Amino acid sequence: MQELIHHSTQTLEFHLDKLNKVQEFYLSKSFDFDAHFEAFLHELLEYFKAKGNTTYESEVLKIMSTISTVKRGFNPVKMEKVSVGKRDLVSGFSFSGIENIHGFLIELLAKEQKKLDEAEELLSGLMISMYQNGILDDVKIKDLNSISKIETFWNQLISQNTTIAGINKKLRLTLLAEDIYLLIEKICAKIS
Repeated sequence: MQELIHHSTQTLEFHLDKLNKVQEFYLSKSFDFDAHFEAFLHELLEYFKAKGNTTYESEVLKIMSTISTVKRGFNPVKMEKVSVGKRDLVSGFSFSGIENIHGFLIELLAKEQKKLDEAEELLSGLMISMYQNGILDDVKIKDLNSISKIETFWNQLISQNTTIAGINKKLRLTLLAEDIYLLIEKICAKIS
């Protein structure tokens, strides 16, 4: 099932914020770091499981397994038992895990944001064109002050204009209708 892109970006930003807090514990060499990092990993794992994103679920599990292996006194890279410097090894692999997670969260957020940016650009052009052609005016834009009014307006446009219906179909390939309404609301706020 497709997810609201606006919600997806908020959730990814939430996880990035949590990761930043975990990094603060890492930087301060806090004894609470391990517990916070583990809780974060479990939360992130549940998020990817719920989304059905097995690729990133697997990445999180890999990080968790690596750190667990190191804590048991085994270096997973060299495949040998560690007797000295285990805490430093845990710290190093934790840092590597943080870096990996940061990388793929940023990548996922950028993908979702790109979808919104492209749709906003398309809708902005359409809204300006409708304004120039007299379909929209300042009064109508001010009247589009709720999602329900925007939905009604958008659905009327789709039924009356095949070009707009085509644009809607293109947008619906990557966005839910609610994402479109939220973008129109944002555009109306900018041009009113």
